Amino acid sequence: MRVGIETGGTFTDLVVLDEAGEIAHTEKVFSTPANPDEAVADALSRAGAFVSAETPLMHGSTVATNAMIERKAPPIGLVVTKGFADIPVLQRQDREAIYDLDYRKPEPLVEQGNVREVVERVRVDGSVIVELDEASVRAAVEEFVDAGIESVAVCLLHSYRNPAHEQRIAEIFTEIAPQIAVSLSFEVSPEFREYERATTTTVDAYVKPVVGGYLDRIEQVRDAAADFWVMQSNGGILPAPYARQRPVVMLFSGPAAGVAGATGIARAAGVDNVITLDMGGTSTDVCLIADGDPVVTTHSVLDRLPVRIPMIDIQTVGAGGGSIAWVDSGGMLSVGPQSAGATPGPVCYGRGGTEPTTTDAHVVRGLIRPQGFLGGAGELDVEAASAALTEFGKALDKEPAIVAEDIYDIATANIAHAVRIVSTDRGYDARDFTLVAYGGAGPLHAASVADHLRIDKVLVPAFSGLLSAFGLFEADLQRDFSRTKVAALSELDPADVREVFGSLEQQALAELAAQGIEVEGVSSRCSLDLRYEGQGFDLNMPIDLDADLADLARLSERFHDLHSTRYGHAPHDDPIELVTYRLTVTKVTAKPSVPRVSPDGSTDREVSSISLGRRQVDCTYVKRSGFPTGETVAGPAVVEDATSTTFVPEGWECTVDEFTNLRLTRVG
Repeated sequence: MRVGIETGGTFTDLVVLDEAGEIAHTEKVFSTPANPDEAVADALSRAGAFVSAETPLMHGSTVATNAMIERKAPPIGLVVTKGFADIPVLQRQDREAIYDLDYRKPEPLVEQGNVREVVERVRVDGSVIVELDEASVRAAVEEFVDAGIESVAVCLLHSYRNPAHEQRIAEIFTEIAPQIAVSLSFEVSPEFREYERATTTTVDAYVKPVVGGYLDRIEQVRDAAADFWVMQSNGGILPAPYARQRPVVMLFSGPAAGVAGATGIARAAGVDNVITLDMGGTSTDVCLIADGDPVVTTHSVLDRLPVRIPMIDIQTVGAGGGSIAWVDSGGMLSVGPQSAGATPGPVCYGRGGTEPTTTDAHVVRGLIRPQGFLGGAGELDVEAASAALTEFGKALDKEPAIVAEDIYDIATANIAHAVRIVSTDRGYDARDFTLVAYGGAGPLHAASVADHLRIDKVLVPAFSGLLSAFGLFEADLQRDFSRTKVAALSELDPADVREVFGSLEQQALAELAAQGIEVEGVSSRCSLDLRYEGQGFDLNMPIDLDADLADLARLSERFHDLHSTRYGHAPHDDPIELVTYRLTVTKVTAKPSVPRVSPDGSTDREVSSISLGRRQVDCTYVKRSGFPTGETVAGPAVVEDATSTTFVPEGWECTVDEFTNLRLTRVG
């Protein structure tokens, strides 16, 4: 048996797999944002006999992301090379909004008064100019102790080429103040660009006490008697003890689990090019999967701060079931990014919410019925949702049904914009992809989002409301390693390239072995960050060591093609630079069976009225468990499931494939 738990902003989902890889049990409980481990304990308790202290646990969570966004973690410290104390505040000269006269740079995670300089200096080639003055380090450590600092980031100039001084600083912290957690930049992000490396390291230090305490409490619930794995932002799992040491890898843990699940489901269904749409109670996450592999980026931003670690390229927008509708200063209707979350939740949940949300709009329109919510296990207050929209509509001089449609349309447009960012803005044509929708609310908006983008196909997996928890079983053990070494591609010595990758592989295998992981069966993938000479940023490109190093002209042409796809042009005469070597090591895990909806023998269909296009129209309601394989229903229709609801608009039809996925196809 294995258990997977994914914690979102509104719901915490649990899936238990039996020895055959089949789903044996599921749970969906309200999240507890103030103490997210309580929802995990609740889900485990409800699972009862299906889960024991010996059951391996796979876990995905947004606890690290929330710690950053909420900025409620204890203050941290930062150690830098003498003369570089202003790195966190100077940042970069670029700005997101060039016409904003009130623009302010993002707030650093470390207060300026908690930055300490130490005497040392290393050249860009790693040679030492000034040896580390240990007295300055000891003075800094004592000041951190006096200030009650619990976690410290260390980012010295060019330590990615020579980490000796950072390593010695860590030893001094252990000698004087072992209670202080230390994050070293050469371990967290061993790459050039001081600001990005420093910020990534401060992120790791900032979330370390929060993530560590959270994982400790979960282990206490389980008596720490079984394997405990957590999801990383790169789409792979790793042992929980390592996540305590490097919590920055968990920033997009929950959404990455959903992408892993969608990738596995799409692969089984014979679909390689996919755009995922994961809409939960708080937000919507979208990701592009090309040729069966999620697009990975090393240039991410969270709460306006750069994070330089490999992670799945997930675009998040504040459009969830709990997104709150409001009227801006110009009298225009807006939806989100503020969310009612799990507490107090949408008005219809009856948990204290008073502001209308996207879910309330679904209920008023008739897309979600009280008897269909959570398979009938949940209760919805339709009258309260209608009353809230009636009162809210007065400011817009609109009836509640019309306001509900407008809320739905705005949320749909926001999601469509996020899809364009991961597709059109990256050089892909969204029309060439299938939209895979999951999360509690994703299937409600998927076909409408597809209409915006002229996508013709939507796939809704079985147990779509639990796909992120299921995706934890699809993930392989994965680790990423990198090394910056700038060189002209035309002058590259293939032997040097092989030597660097060989060194990275030795490092990877040694770390895996230290974590108690059997290295037999581990595979590796190589890639390079490349750019044209003079460019500020780079593109990552997978390489075949034998084919590409045997023909550097071929390697150059591949980069030209990649640049053209991404930016629409490629200056073929410009010299190319190699910037960073990247190695990804993977160990394949046991995969689950494709989840299937068990038919209950019922084939009843109901017809009722919904609000559509400013009018009331007849809509067919179908129970997913009573929707036989191969059968089709034409829109407008609603397919009700225990974990999510699928809306089939006019001009679309829905059928059930051999895996009991719902296949929505545009016919209008």
